[in-house]
Order: sequence, then C-alpha cells, then structure tokens
Amino acid sequence: MALQAIGTHGWEARPVQSKASVSLATGVLTATQVLDLATQAAAAVEDAQGWVRPLERDANRLRLVVRDLTRDDNEAVLHFDVEVDRAVGRVTARTVIQSFVLKQSAVSALVPVTKRKIAGFTAYRSFMQRYAAMIGDADPRAHVSYSGD
Repeated sequence: MALQAIGTHGWEARPVQSKASVSLATGVLTATQVLDLATQAAAAVEDAQGWVRPLERDANRLRLVVRDLTRDDNEAVLHFDVEVDRAVGRVTARTVIQSFVLKQSAVSALVPVTKRKIAGFTAYRSFMQRYAAMIGDADPRAHVSYSGD
C-alpha cells in the first residue's frame, strides 16, 4: 500500500518534491491562452514513467492528473492544478500539487518521509519544463521560475 498525502496540512513531513512548482507572469497572454498552453503541454509530455492528462477546467484553474506507467493498477498517483490569476495588464499562473502517492521501497519504514520519492514525479517535472518552454515561446518576455524541485 502506498502512502498518500492530500491537502495542505503537514507540509513539514512531506517530500521536498511536493512543493515543486513553476510560476509565470505574462503581459501578452490571456488567462485562456495560459490554460490552453497547459493543456497542450500535458499532451506533449513523453515520459517513460508516466503520462499527464487534464481532468477538468474552469476560468481560473486546470486540474491535471499523472498516471504512473510502472504501477500495475490504473490509479492516478499525482494530482495537480495550474491556477491562473488576473491583474491589470498581467496574468500570473502556477502549478500546485494537490495530492500524491509516495513510491514504496522494502525499507520504507526506515526512510523518513521527507526523503521518499513521489510516484509520477518525473512526468510532472517534464510537464513543468514543457509548459515553461511553451510559455517562453509564446511570450519571450514572460517571467518563469521554478521552486522546490
């Protein structure tokens, strides 16, 4: 059985990877375009460990899921959002991991949670890199930054 973490409580006991995100600010792209690019980036992820798919979308958020291809079950191992905020003359967005499953190992009881790995994280990282590149192509003056990776 894999460990799961959901919500925002207990961040200090979570892997550092759970805080990984990409943030961006653009003065050229609309919120709709930013979310469209996130959908396109998800479709472009090619990772041997897993794949990323959009689930649902509203005006300010796109929910995405990662499925780990190394697992026997077909359950999602990572849920994350791309959240958009509009300001005068600028759109900002960031990815936020909402829930995840930790990879299990034979000695998992001996390894602190903060040192464990998130299942499907390589696909999430591939998404962040692809998304940042697509934003940069669409708006070369966009500010893009990573955290927690």
